[in-house]
Amino acid sequence: MAKPFPDHTLANLTLIEELYARYRADPSSIDPSWTHFFEGMDFGSYLQKPAVASGGFDLRIYELVQAYRRFGHLLTPINPIALERREAPELSIEAFGFSKEDLSKPFPSFGLCKGPEAPLSEIVDALSKIYCSRIGFEIENPEVRKWVQERIEPELKIEPSIEEKRLILQALNRSELLEKYLHTRYAGQKRFSLEGIETIIPLLAELLEEGISEGAEEFFLGMAHRGRLNVLSNILGKPYSVVFKEFEDTFYPLSMEDGSGDVKYHKGFSSQIAGAMVHLAPNASHLESVDGIVLGQTRASQVQKGGGFAKAAAILMHGDAAFAGQGVVYETMQLVQLDGYATGGTIHIILNNQIGFTTLPSEAHSMRYCSDLAKAFGAPVFHLNAEDPESCLFAAKMAMQIRQRFGVDVILDLNGYRKYGHNEGDEPFFTQPLHYKLIRAKTPIRELYLEKLLSEGHLERQMAETLEAEFKANLEKEQAAAKESLPAQEQPKQGSLFDPVHTVVDEAALRLIVQQTSQLPADFHLHPKLQKWLEERKKMMEEGQIDWGLGECLAYGSLLLEKTPVRLSGQDVRRGTFSHRHSVFVDQENGSLYFPLQHLQEGQGRFDAINSPLSEYSVLGFEFGYSWTNPNALVLWEAQFGDFANTAQVVIDQYISSAEQKWMRSSSIVLLLPHGMEGQGPEHSSARIERFLQLSSNNNMQIINPTSSSQLFHALRRQVKRGIKKPLIVFTPKSHLRSKETSSLLSAFTKGSFEEVLDDPNGPSQAEKLFFCSGKVYFDLEAERTKRNRADIALIRIEQLYPLHAEKIGSLLSKYSKAASLYWVQEEHENMGAWEYIRPELEKLSGKKMNYAGRRRSSSPATGSHRRHEKELRDFLEGAFA
Repeated sequence: MAKPFPDHTLANLTLIEELYARYRADPSSIDPSWTHFFEGMDFGSYLQKPAVASGGFDLRIYELVQAYRRFGHLLTPINPIALERREAPELSIEAFGFSKEDLSKPFPSFGLCKGPEAPLSEIVDALSKIYCSRIGFEIENPEVRKWVQERIEPELKIEPSIEEKRLILQALNRSELLEKYLHTRYAGQKRFSLEGIETIIPLLAELLEEGISEGAEEFFLGMAHRGRLNVLSNILGKPYSVVFKEFEDTFYPLSMEDGSGDVKYHKGFSSQIAGAMVHLAPNASHLESVDGIVLGQTRASQVQKGGGFAKAAAILMHGDAAFAGQGVVYETMQLVQLDGYATGGTIHIILNNQIGFTTLPSEAHSMRYCSDLAKAFGAPVFHLNAEDPESCLFAAKMAMQIRQRFGVDVILDLNGYRKYGHNEGDEPFFTQPLHYKLIRAKTPIRELYLEKLLSEGHLERQMAETLEAEFKANLEKEQAAAKESLPAQEQPKQGSLFDPVHTVVDEAALRLIVQQTSQLPADFHLHPKLQKWLEERKKMMEEGQIDWGLGECLAYGSLLLEKTPVRLSGQDVRRGTFSHRHSVFVDQENGSLYFPLQHLQEGQGRFDAINSPLSEYSVLGFEFGYSWTNPNALVLWEAQFGDFANTAQVVIDQYISSAEQKWMRSSSIVLLLPHGMEGQGPEHSSARIERFLQLSSNNNMQIINPTSSSQLFHALRRQVKRGIKKPLIVFTPKSHLRSKETSSLLSAFTKGSFEEVLDDPNGPSQAEKLFFCSGKVYFDLEAERTKRNRADIALIRIEQLYPLHAEKIGSLLSKYSKAASLYWVQEEHENMGAWEYIRPELEKLSGKKMNYAGRRRSSSPATGSHRRHEKELRDFLEGAFA
C-alpha cells in the first residue's frame, strides 16, 4: 500500500519539478505516493505555467489550500454557546510565507476562483466560505475526501428549495412545540428534553429520506434517553396520545402480568416510513450499551435480505460525553471492517450538548473534539451548528451517500446546548453559571429559522402562525385522548418450558454429518494432527461413543440440514480455546480456509463461525441484537473462559436477563461459558453461576450445567425447535471436553431429549445420604464414592438450574425417601455457585434441612495455587463423605 504524500511541507521545488518531469515521461518510474499526488491534485497543470518561475508561491498556495481542507473546521462557528472566539494559527497566511502585502497579488487559484489566477485575498475568502463558514470538515479517507471536495469546491452551495425550507420549519415546529407542551402539562417530570438541539428531528428525517432514495429498505436506530420521546413521536410516529398517557399518574403497563415495564424514555418502537421499516431499539440506562445491539440487528437484516449492505443501515445517536467516555463506542466502531460483523458503515450522530451530567468537555475528554475517537477508524466527521438547520441537512444527505457508496462510518457532530439541567428537575446554574446565563438568553432554533424564512420572503407570518396553532390544537386533542382508558392487552399465551420437545435425529443424518465434515477438497493441505483428529472422530462414530466436541458438531450439523442458520462468535471460537471444535481448517501451504459445516448438502442452512475481536461488551451486544432480528437462527456467543463474561455484564444484566420483562422483546441467544474449578487461578475458573441465578425470575432464561455431550446436543436443538424464545446460558467443561466421562452413546442422540434432572444410574434405592450437585463436581463425587465403596449414597445431577424442574426433583425425593441426610455439593465457594439459590428450593421440596459441602466462603473465585486447589477439593470431599 502506497504511503500518503506528506502534505505538511513542500519545500524543495527543484526536486518536485524533477519528479514531475519523470512522472510525465513514465508514471511507474517514481514512488506511487508521488504518482497519486500528481494525479489527484491536478498539480502538474500548474507546474507548466509561467507562474512557477516566480519564486514557487503556487506551491505555498497549494499548501494553503490543503491547510484549509484540513484545519478549516477550527474557524467554523459550530458552537452556538461559545464563550470565546476560536483561533487557528494553522491558517494564517504568514505560516505559508505570505505577508499582508501579498493579499492583492495574483496567484494560481486552483480552480477556487473564476480565473486561473486571483488575488490572494480572493483565494483566502473562497477557502473561508467553503471550509470555515457553515460546516466543519474533518475527512482523512482519501477517496471520501476527493468525493466531498468535488461537491463543495469551488463553492459550498447550501440552498434548499422553498418547499424543503418549509418542511424543515414544520419539523422544528413539531420538535420544539412538543417539548414545550410536555414541559407545561407535566411540569417536573423527567423527559430529557431535546430543546437546544431540536435540529435532530429534521436531520433524522433527511437521513431516512436519503437512505431510502439510496436503496435502503430498513433502518435500525439506537439512542440514549435525551430526545427519545421526540424521536418516537416525530420520526417514528408513535401517537402523541400514547406518549402523554405514559406521563399520567394513572398509567399502568396493562400488557404485563408480572412485568415491570420500563420508563418511557427507554422504550423502543417500529414503524413504516415511505415503504421502509424503521426500528428504534429500546435502550437501558447504560448510555452506549445499545450500540452493538443495533449493529447486530442491522447485520441480521442484511443477511436475511441478501445483496450486500445497502438494504439495511444503522444510525446511532450519542451524547458527547458518552461518545468520548464510554469504551464500548470504540469496541463497536472496531467492528466496521471485520468480515463477521461489518454492516457497511454506521451513521453516528453526536447530540453534542457540550456537557455531561454536570461535566464540561474539558473535564470529560482529552481530545479537541469529542468525535476525535473516530479518527482511529478514518471516519469522516462533519461538525455542525444546530442553529443552522439547512447546513445540518446538507451534511446529513452527504453522510448517507458516503455510507452507501464507501461502506464507512460517518460522524455528524451536531453542536447545540441543553436548555435545562440533566433532567428537567435539575438546577444547572449550580455548576455552569456562565454557560447557562448565555443559554437562558438564547432564541430557540425554531424561532431563528422562522425569522430567516420570513426575512427571505419564503414564508408569510400568518402562515407560520397558522401552522403553529394547528399543531398545538392537535396536541390538545391527543392529550385529551390520553385521558381515556386503554383496553387491557392480553398477555401472549406461552407453553411451559418443561413441555416435551422433539430433538432426536436419525442416525443416518448423524453419520452424514460426520462423513461430510471429515471430507476435504483433494488439494487441501491439512495439518497432520488434525488429520489424526478427524480419524478419531470417525472412529467415535463407528464405536458409538460421542465426545463433547463431536456432540456439539452434530447439534449444529443437524440444524443446518434442517435449514436453520447457525451463527457462532467469540474469541477464538473457530478452533475453540481448548482445541475441541475446529470448525474451520487452515491450509498449511496457502492459508486458505475451509468450513466443513458449510458443505453438508445443497440448500442447507447458513453456518458462520467468527473469531471476534478482543471484546466481550460490544460483541455480545451484537449477537444479542442479531438474535432479536433473526429469531429463527441459533445464535451463540462463547466466552474464551466463562469469567470473561464479566466485561459483558451490562448486556447480560440489562438486556439478556430483562428485555422480555421490560420491553416484551424475546431472544433465544445462547451463551457458552467454560466453567469449572481446575486449579487455573481466579480468572480462569468460575463463570459466576451465582450471578445468573440471581438474575433469574419469571422464566426469563434457562441456565444449564450439562454433564454429557448428548445433553448439550438436545439442549441446543431444543433452543431452536421449541416455539418459546428464551436465552440459554450453558456452563461448559474445559478439561472434560474430550473425556469419556462426558461422552455419550450414539443412541442418546437418536432417542430421548434434554433431561433437566439426572438420576443416579447406580444409585441404591435404600440410600441413606442423598447428594445433589451440578456440573463437573459430579465426576469427583462418583470417583470418590467408588474409591470408598460407599453403597449408601445416591448422586442426583441438577442439569438445569433454572427454571428448576420441581416435579422431577420431587419424584426422585420420593424414590430416595429413606435418605436421612440431604447435601448440596458444589466445587465453588459457599458464597458462590448455586448453593444460596438452591437451598431454599430443595428444602421446600424435601421438607428437610439441606447440608452444604464445598469450598468455604471467599472473596476470590479460586486459588492461584494448584496444590491448594487440590487440598480444597480433598477437604470438601472428605467432609461430604464423612
